[in-house]
Amino acid sequence: MTLKITTINGETFTADNITQLTLLETAGVPCNSLSARFFDKRAVDEIVGVKLYDGDKLIFNGSCDKQTVSFDDDGFEIYIYARSSASVLVDNEALPSTFYNPTAKQLYFNYIEKFGIKNGLPDIACDDKYEVSKGTSCYGALNIFFSLIKGSDIYVTPDNTLKLLEESDDIKRLNDYNILSAFAIINRSEPLSQISFKRDSSENYRVHTTANISNTIGINRQRYLNLTSLPVWQRSYKAVSTLKDAYKTYKQLEITVSGYIPDELYSRFNYSGEIGDYDDYILAEKKYTLGKNGCQTKLVLQKAIDIKEITYVA
Repeated sequence: MTLKITTINGETFTADNITQLTLLETAGVPCNSLSARFFDKRAVDEIVGVKLYDGDKLIFNGSCDKQTVSFDDDGFEIYIYARSSASVLVDNEALPSTFYNPTAKQLYFNYIEKFGIKNGLPDIACDDKYEVSKGTSCYGALNIFFSLIKGSDIYVTPDNTLKLLEESDDIKRLNDYNILSAFAIINRSEPLSQISFKRDSSENYRVHTTANISNTIGINRQRYLNLTSLPVWQRSYKAVSTLKDAYKTYKQLEITVSGYIPDELYSRFNYSGEIGDYDDYILAEKKYTLGKNGCQTKLVLQKAIDIKEITYVA
């Protein structure tokens, strides 16, 4: 791994004496994060840019949010915390607006292009009203649009391209990696059985979206949503997405492997081991650490659950 630092004065240098480094990527979280400690012979100027390379491949590109400097017999110890370049989209609020029959390209030009991030998204559209409300970030203005229509989040690559998070076509074998530990997790605290919601303010919570899988696994947990503030077409999407999101952490694997794993989020994997056989799990989080115990990557994988949802009016 090569950590390159850029200071406010335009100087770029390589941090050689790294004692600790953590790179975290999580599906659905706009910004990847990187923290690192390294020693230098001088007090480094204010840091603005941070890049991390795996060989020649750029795997992190961001800006420094926090920097501390201390001194001891080994020299100056510098600590940095940085977020990836998506942070500019999170930190800037979108102008509240109402769009009629918008496309993804239109929203990109309105909210993203000015920050120099390239558009690698499919150009989807909706045949209705779409509102960007007060307090929505520039990232949220486009991400909410995609999550409603496509059921998936957007992300920014290290080379500053906006893309849609999509499952890989192929399924790889986790057993091909040097596995240090493996945990299988079942979390029954989050899944819901039913979402009941209002279509307009004059009626009660008469519309129900039910996860039929809840009967099979013995879950009885209901929530009520007042969706009257949303445009009509968004209400059912919101109810279904809330119900599906509740099952994301129902069945998980936590696998720690030696070294850095280059596979992207939403890659699909099979795993077989002493704890059982697990087919078609989706990579939802990667946490790479470099420290006293060498280099390792913790992978959090989730089982995609078909909740067999239906929506009906009582």
